[in-house]
Amino acid sequence: MRDAVLVTGGAGYVGSHISLKLLEAGRKVVILDNLSTGHVEVVRLFERLFGPEQFTFEEADLLDADGVALVFGQHTLDGIIDFAARSLVGESQERSWDYFDTNVVGFQNLVQHAGNLPIVKSSTAATYGNPLPADLPLAESYQDDVVDQGRFDESQLMPSAADFETLVRRFGEVVADLGYSVTDRDERKLMIPTNVYGITKMMDELILQKRSDAAGAGCACLRYFNVAGADSSGLIGEDHDPETHLVPIVLRVALGLEGEVTILGEDYPTRDGTAIRDYVSVGELADAHIRCLDVLRVKPDPITLNLGTRNGHSVREIIDSAERVTGRKIASRIGPRRSGDPAMLVALTDSAARFGWEAKEDLDSTIDLAWQWYRHHPEGYSELREDRYNPFVGRWVTMSAGRAGRPWSGSVEDRSETAEPSFDAECYLCPGNVRANGEANPDYASTYVFENDFPSLTENQSVTIGCASPYRVRPAAGRCEVLVYSPDHSKRMATMDVHEIASIIDLWADTYDRLSEDFAYVLIFENRGGVMGNSQLHPHGQVYAYRSMPDRMITGQIERFSSEDFVSAALIFEEEDGRRIVWRDEHFVAFVPFAAVMPYDVIIVPRRSVGSITACSGDEKKSLAQLLKQLLGGLDGLFDEPYHYSLALLQAPTDGSCPEFHLQIHLTSLLRGPGLRKHVVGSDIFGRSINPSDPAISAAEIRQAVRRAIRTDS
Repeated sequence: MRDAVLVTGGAGYVGSHISLKLLEAGRKVVILDNLSTGHVEVVRLFERLFGPEQFTFEEADLLDADGVALVFGQHTLDGIIDFAARSLVGESQERSWDYFDTNVVGFQNLVQHAGNLPIVKSSTAATYGNPLPADLPLAESYQDDVVDQGRFDESQLMPSAADFETLVRRFGEVVADLGYSVTDRDERKLMIPTNVYGITKMMDELILQKRSDAAGAGCACLRYFNVAGADSSGLIGEDHDPETHLVPIVLRVALGLEGEVTILGEDYPTRDGTAIRDYVSVGELADAHIRCLDVLRVKPDPITLNLGTRNGHSVREIIDSAERVTGRKIASRIGPRRSGDPAMLVALTDSAARFGWEAKEDLDSTIDLAWQWYRHHPEGYSELREDRYNPFVGRWVTMSAGRAGRPWSGSVEDRSETAEPSFDAECYLCPGNVRANGEANPDYASTYVFENDFPSLTENQSVTIGCASPYRVRPAAGRCEVLVYSPDHSKRMATMDVHEIASIIDLWADTYDRLSEDFAYVLIFENRGGVMGNSQLHPHGQVYAYRSMPDRMITGQIERFSSEDFVSAALIFEEEDGRRIVWRDEHFVAFVPFAAVMPYDVIIVPRRSVGSITACSGDEKKSLAQLLKQLLGGLDGLFDEPYHYSLALLQAPTDGSCPEFHLQIHLTSLLRGPGLRKHVVGSDIFGRSINPSDPAISAAEIRQAVRRAIRTDS
């Protein structure tokens, strides 16, 4: 991949959020991760949303120098954001040399292959050790100030599996391999952190400083205090094993997954006796990394920044905020202080502000985003596998997202379509051409309707004589018509302009009105593409006008509407959740339903409860035309080819039997991926429908495809 950002550790918590922001901005990303703490689910999500043109995953370990060299040899990179590290303070004291190898030797391998590429380094407030109250809020110059003051003559490292002197000696060997040396000032800076984790991060900062001094290579060291929250999409969030961070633990208690929060000490010299930390949202943290990378690409001067808010929050204040957000009581108990924990750590953020970055998200908003993630993913990243009831079809659907990744050696659908001319002399729908029944089409200029030459329903149909119980028979009475959308053979609704789509909507309304007088139910639909059984590419739809009520979906919906407007209820649920919304404006909302039957089911509903297209206002029809233009244009880009779909308007029965009916437009496909058909067999026929996809991820795919289409059009 060319001109990509390399994100090491990009399948982890913070790295995944930065990768997502880069990808959503249209930038190319290569994630390098050994998945020891990262999540393969993140990788699969990005592969689905952004495809190989924009995203690549390399499973590798920075300790594997040959593997790192291979990654750099396969991609042309324009910057690096580094998160690949071990990061548990307590564990670093017990597995000190594992931390040194991963955080320092692994980083050495990265630097050796990076050349002069700009590197943004994920660092930590643990490099500050245990500062005095007078040192707060902490400035980025703290370490230099401490050294200048001669505050420490020996290391502040708490008891650990590695002694300070040996760590420094090993560090000297690492920097020597890079052509640098450890100075007395470096060693005094390394005396400041109280844990091995903080020391290894300080070592990485020193490596970057020496690299910058020697070669002028751009670098940024971003020191985190406490990170919380999740992406607003609800698709990615925080998931550690074991979980040691306060906010996730508090929210797990709110969910009933843990009994109580242990507050480690209530006798600190703080406003409520509990420790105070500076919390910043993961989304704003991601913005800071990207901003620094872009600055370094223009001006490669070294940068060291605190990423915080300057306003600390105590443990009790975190719990109080979580109770406000969740509306639930969160039990807690008091435990002993954790050795070496400072009473307060907050950042001085003046330097970050000069770079145009400021943490503005308040604590409740940050915790709310984390809560949305945890309540939908109580066990963290896991494959969706549950039964969900779909009120639109009136049956349960088994959601089994893990099946989407199963090996497939069967047939792949041929969805290729050659470029069509605007007029085809062999097409029975083009203006002036003769149809199969010998009638010639008029030279129509917009839309055109005629009775189907091969109808499934007719007015005069005999029935089988001698039918006996348990079977029954009745005439297949009704009328079938063809609705031609355009005289231009080469078009499809996705390629039409909004005015042309508005004409189709008017045609739907006129057809519904015209047939309402004589038939019980009018079903308007369109099948497009060979996968959906359609070989006639001229843009058209169909209408089946029934004498009796069709029982596939309508009769069940009529019964459900007698007790509630389940469409409005579903709309409220989908908007409150938000993850499955595809498009919305003041009049219409399009979403992948919570219990989608097929992987790419989309339902479009008006916010106002109207029974038919006819009842929609002029503004609502304009809104619908715009929605269809954007949605179908995006779906064309879902698999980078014209989309194969069935679209149907479910409207109120024309016999007046259900005045409560709420209009729906359903759009679905048999495709579950590029060239892959969802075969409706086995359980789908005889048991329960199985959806091999997570509706939230399907919706994200469609949203991303719509965004790409809009960017392309503009």
